[in-house]
Amino acid sequence: MAKFKRGQSGNPAGKPRGARSRFTKMREKLEADLPDLLDATKQAALDGDMTAMRLLLERTLPPQKATAATVNIPALEKASGLTEKAGVVLAAVGRGELPPDVGASLVDGLTRMAKLKELDDIEQRLLALEERQQ
Repeated sequence: MAKFKRGQSGNPAGKPRGARSRFTKMREKLEADLPDLLDATKQAALDGDMTAMRLLLERTLPPQKATAATVNIPALEKASGLTEKAGVVLAAVGRGELPPDVGASLVDGLTRMAKLKELDDIEQRLLALEERQQ
């Protein structure tokens, strides 16, 4: 595979340095009229043009990602095992103290912890077996 010399273009007839794309040129032309265009789009939306409204809202107010509030479940700290902790979370969801999506996330986290704990146990057993073999 041929390599180009340092500082020498592989396509000397290509786009020159500093050249602006057609999209950049269009943006620059619209930039001066942008406040008027936004006002016209806003007015169209206020007059009932749903396309203008959707465009305005999608571009200026994108949907926010859901963020859950911090929860405090005192019984969770007292629960001894991961299964009991999952039961406490599900009970809190059942009583309406915790939104279902947050409860599902917590139970999912507990499930992942159980898998990690299982891997740790397997690793410890394997090390113990290897020590006995020596």
